[in-house]
Amino acid sequence: MNYLNLKRIEQVLAFLVLIFPLVLVLRNLAININLILITIISIFYLLKKPNYLLLKDFLIRYLLFFLLIIFINSLLNSQDFLTAIKSLGNLRYLFLTIAVYVTLSIISEKSFNIFIYLNSLLIIFISLDILYQFNFNENIFGFSPGMCTKDENCVRFSGIFGSELIGGTYLVQIGLLILILLKNKSPEVIKFQQIISNILIMFLLIVVLLTGERNAFLIFIISIFLLYFFNKKIVSLLVPAFVFFLIFFLVFQNSYSIKIRYMDFISHITALPNEKSFKTKITNTPWSYHYQAAFELFLEKPVLGHGYKSFRVKCLKTKIDKKLVENSVKYKGYRACSSHPHNYMMEFLSENGLIGFLLYFGLITLIILRVSGLVRTSKDQNRLIGIGIGSLLLAILFPFKPSGSFFTTFNSSILFYLLGFFIFYTRQNK
Repeated sequence: MNYLNLKRIEQVLAFLVLIFPLVLVLRNLAININLILITIISIFYLLKKPNYLLLKDFLIRYLLFFLLIIFINSLLNSQDFLTAIKSLGNLRYLFLTIAVYVTLSIISEKSFNIFIYLNSLLIIFISLDILYQFNFNENIFGFSPGMCTKDENCVRFSGIFGSELIGGTYLVQIGLLILILLKNKSPEVIKFQQIISNILIMFLLIVVLLTGERNAFLIFIISIFLLYFFNKKIVSLLVPAFVFFLIFFLVFQNSYSIKIRYMDFISHITALPNEKSFKTKITNTPWSYHYQAAFELFLEKPVLGHGYKSFRVKCLKTKIDKKLVENSVKYKGYRACSSHPHNYMMEFLSENGLIGFLLYFGLITLIILRVSGLVRTSKDQNRLIGIGIGSLLLAILFPFKPSGSFFTTFNSSILFYLLGFFIFYTRQNK
């Protein structure tokens, strides 16, 4: 059948991969439709090219092992059929990674440049829309900000993402990816390009801060730090970083959202009456309650955990959550329960035990090893891009910061999309 020839399959796969940043903006239904199509077409591709070199890549094999263990653990925990099927459905993210690699292998330089420039425009549009919302309390489509008081003082801004407060997460992950890929091999414009890139990074950082997403802000800071660290340029980062934060806080010191989300953050979340010690205050925060519940669940089943996405159900029986319910006035109505523990490490410990914990740290270790290998190679463009994307991935997976749930459609889609780029550019140096 002519319509199933290898070239046609590659073209369709490349199209689905290249529009993925836009699909992410359209949210979960569009993302899942795209992922299903990518999965089906990738299977056809692998059947047409069964000896494909990518399948020999250790990181790809590790990701397959990782996802299958999550599925098997769901079965061992006797979770319901629907939950088990959902955990098996996570394999669609691996096909996304493979599809990205295939696309980068076959795409022309012209098409790749168009992809970069169109997505640069998309990032700028989303950023400007968030700035508009920050200033006028609605975006250009009339979407309101989030977490507003009765006086209409708002602290979360997500622009076209509306009530889903993920604008900062999108900008820091897809935005930094595009900035890393934004390059020009022409020697006479390299210096000019570096100036433009630095301006865009500063602009993006300001917008991410304004969204009020502290996790996105941390990912941005950790990414930039790791990028300079791996390139042995930490000292050169200090001056521009100091100047930026000085200017930023001077300009926005009277902003209600900046004051609440950043300047008053520590005192705001730790202020409990009659509790003086630093340790006591830290353990009495909304995030700490989630972590305590997750660790309590881990101790109950330390090897396998309670199963895929079990935290939201099992945490209701934890001692810490019952304590908070019984003393709701003292603890400001906070709960230990949520849809997830707000930390990847605690999520894997509670839901997949030591097995999941080791899988999670194994992924981090493999990325570090690959980035370290790039550091020792010649300073070509692929090496720099690989280090940049690796730094971004390590910042996303950083175990000691708050986070969303690992296996939400939005979070996993971006992570495995980035892994496709990372694997491609690290393989170019082999």
